Amino acid sequence: MQEATRGAEPKNDDKDALHIRDDAQYEAALSYGARGGLAWRTFEIQRRLAEQENYLGRIFDFKRLLINSQSGLLIEPPIVTEAEQAVIVGASGQEAAVADKVYRINQGAKIVTAPRNWRLYLERDWGTVDPPPKLLLPKNAGERARWRVWVKEGWDAGVAQADDIYQADLDRMNHDFVGMVRYRELLAQGMISAPFALAENRGITGGGSEMRVGDRGLTITGQPELIPQGQTWNPRPR
Repeated sequence: MQEATRGAEPKNDDKDALHIRDDAQYEAALSYGARGGLAWRTFEIQRRLAEQENYLGRIFDFKRLLINSQSGLLIEPPIVTEAEQAVIVGASGQEAAVADKVYRINQGAKIVTAPRNWRLYLERDWGTVDPPPKLLLPKNAGERARWRVWVKEGWDAGVAQADDIYQADLDRMNHDFVGMVRYRELLAQGMISAPFALAENRGITGGGSEMRVGDRGLTITGQPELIPQGQTWNPRPR
């Protein structure tokens, strides 16, 4: 009985080794497929975006939203969000507040050298997909069959991930663009103030190893603020 037991031990070890290899192959195939699916789907999305680049450039024209300054630099407007029918209930449940609309400045004005564009948000490239280590590649028909199934599983997950990433990027671009447009609308209605900026013409500066001619500076000295005095607003005509 002792000899039989000792003779069975290698078989158990072999099974453990097979399980370890299966697990490692599964992870490798899943990762390989996921990276491939992500790269392929992203390439397809980029190809379709390239076909619509002129349309996207016209729709998401961030340049027309910028504020010009005397120094020649540009000021990017703040991003303002709007929530409708906002309800806030106190922790005790004894108090609540309801508002038809809630405006919030999520990002203040800032100095930029160039406007944003849709490519900043939507262009992505995951590079080449490196193959798994040779040690984990399938060696027989059984492993090849399982490998194909696992790679397909990873591929489908990678394609779905690419779609999710694209949608998140698109949502972020819409959020920022609409937020800047909203600022311009609120500014026209007198519901938010414009940023204050100090422009300086410093002429010739520097010396020694570096000199600047026609040196100009721009400093934002006051951020836009929401104006709660409703009597001063200029509502849009309905």
